[in-house]
Amino acid sequence: DFKKLFFLQFFPRAEQERLKREYHSIRQTSSKTSMEFMQHFLRLAGFLGAAAGTEGEQAKNFQ
Repeated sequence: DFKKLFFLQFFPRAEQERLKREYHSIRQTSSKTSMEFMQHFLRLAGFLGAAAGTEGEQAKNFQ
């Protein structure tokens, strides 16, 4: 799939790992509105593709 190939080719390994860590540790804080948090979460999930998990796994991570 294009997104996966693009991500693997144009994002250095260190950046890929940073995005994965950020995705798995993301939490909503008072500094972001619910909409801002959701947009950030979806952006990270979009970068990670299958690595973000199934919809159910993503729902668990969306807190």
